[in-house]
Amino acid sequence: MARTKEITRRRSDSLVTWTRFHLPVEREWPTWAVDHENVHFGPLDDVTGVRKGWLGRMVEDPEQAAYIIEWEDLEHLKQFRSSPACAAFLQNLPENDHSLQLSRDGSSSEQSSSSVEDASSSSSPASRFLTLRESTQRPKSDVEGRVTFNAFLVPHKQGHETTWNAYHALRDELCSFQPRGFEFIAGTGLHWECYMNTWFFALEEDQWVHNKFGKSEQTDESTDGRTVICEFHLWPQEYGATPEHEEVSASDPEATASWNEAVAKVMPPVTAWVQERWDVLPLPYYEPPYEPTEEELEHHRKLEEFIKYHRENPKPEVRWCGTRF
Repeated sequence: MARTKEITRRRSDSLVTWTRFHLPVEREWPTWAVDHENVHFGPLDDVTGVRKGWLGRMVEDPEQAAYIIEWEDLEHLKQFRSSPACAAFLQNLPENDHSLQLSRDGSSSEQSSSSVEDASSSSSPASRFLTLRESTQRPKSDVEGRVTFNAFLVPHKQGHETTWNAYHALRDELCSFQPRGFEFIAGTGLHWECYMNTWFFALEEDQWVHNKFGKSEQTDESTDGRTVICEFHLWPQEYGATPEHEEVSASDPEATASWNEAVAKVMPPVTAWVQERWDVLPLPYYEPPYEPTEEELEHHRKLEEFIKYHRENPKPEVRWCGTRF
């Protein structure tokens, strides 16, 4: 008997990009300069490598939105970044209200030019893509619903020892951390804490990171630099959490103090920390209208004729006398 080679299947790490943009509160979804059949994905509709999409709004500033994409792999993302679809995508996601007004006035040539530059240069300090790689192979929940987003700045030494030490210290401290108002979720299932937070490393920083932490001075892989570690603390509805629970916790000074105390235990090596609150919704699933083939249409026509004929020409009723032999 031939021996069968065993293949170990591993769940691939998620690769996610966040593109922040200005979205007025009266608009539920972004709009595109060119009509697309799939209105929610717009220029991404025909892009290969896109797994899922979400739209996020910051709770404290609802006009601050984020278009979130999960990719098959880094290669597909790179191909998209160098394509015209990327320029169209960024052009219709203005960074601020001023950019939105320029787009409305038709003066978008300068913005389009800068979008192409961003799309073709992965090292641009004004990158529109915060690129995140999942840091663990463990099962996880999607980042959806009400989310507490934490970004931690960590010195990056050669060999990554500082980064990994900081990451494990953060996970040990925050993996099962329960801010005040979150305690009722504990004990709802085996390893429940694995589904309450998700961890990512930033592969590429965006302008938001530069605004919060300053621009990185690292010039190449051999020099000391920094790493941004991101944790998404989830408030999942399937465990009974609601936005109201999170709002009560966020407004509680003792809950804020508990976050500060937990993070203080890992400072250093963490040198800076930013926290935001987000509502994240999955982009609606789109299924194009079904168009039957000619063969299916012909089959349906014949079936209709068959039914019509037998309705108009019913067979005479047959009665059995039940003769015994």
